[in-house]
Amino acid sequence: MFQSLGVIFPVIAVILIGYGAARRGFFSADNVDTLNKFVFAIAAPALLFRNVAITEFPSVIPWGLWGSYYGAMLATMAISMAVARLTLAKQSASERVIFGFGSSFSNTVMLGIPIILTAFGPAAGLPLFLVLAFHGLLIFTVALIGLELTTNPSLTMRGFLPKLARAMSGQQVILGLLGGVIWNFTGLGLSPPIDRFLDLLGSAAIPVALVAVGGKLAHIAWRESLGSAVFISVFKLGLHPLLVFCAAHYLFALEPIFTATITLLAAMPTGVFTAVFATQYKTAEADASSTIVVSTLLGAVTIALWLTGFTDLLVG
Repeated sequence: MFQSLGVIFPVIAVILIGYGAARRGFFSADNVDTLNKFVFAIAAPALLFRNVAITEFPSVIPWGLWGSYYGAMLATMAISMAVARLTLAKQSASERVIFGFGSSFSNTVMLGIPIILTAFGPAAGLPLFLVLAFHGLLIFTVALIGLELTTNPSLTMRGFLPKLARAMSGQQVILGLLGGVIWNFTGLGLSPPIDRFLDLLGSAAIPVALVAVGGKLAHIAWRESLGSAVFISVFKLGLHPLLVFCAAHYLFALEPIFTATITLLAAMPTGVFTAVFATQYKTAEADASSTIVVSTLLGAVTIALWLTGFTDLLVG
């Protein structure tokens, strides 16, 4: 347990620095938004492009890896929405989509990458970036379809496809991942100057992102929707990683490092795009913001518990 806490401590410490700085007025809400823009528009795309571009894809398509993670992700989304419909009668259909998205969308860039690579070392890079290569594209598409259908029932497929394309084209993280996949398949590799440039730029993503997470937590009025946040966090931190682990370990019998990597990825708190989509579609905005705070705080405990189960794979 102490070894697991040692993995998480540096990440939590940087988040607390961001939180403390924001609470003391060093970072305004606008400053935090600027940090997030830098991460998502510049640093993270460089990080993801480079890592996907240089990842040595296996000769055999990793259906078990993708099936374990993506299948559990979509199942968690569907179950969360179904339970919300049965237990939260006053909730609108679009709010249930946000609940489902928040229950299944992990904070991959800001927390997933640093915690997983710190915990398991470079060996986790292959399964991690294989999953991330198509993760955002898949779950964003599903969420956007759900939000469009529930907020604009008259929308036709002809009208939806261009809107989806525009939405995706505005997500630099998705473009970085897709660009990395395409470049990888060309077999051209990265020249040393380009590789060093992307490595230097991408290395800023993780520390700046963690500071931004702390700053964001300091400016969110999360107490307004505490009940909803706990509801979503139970699915995100409990059901999602449990389904991934069961599928990876029992159904597909993946090797331990693969199972540990994607289970921990699923155990990450709710990603910030939950609040982005909630704001964009003006639905469940307080619920989404509260969930980011609550799941991040609870995640510090649940991630440590999952890491304890994978003690044999921890580095250092």
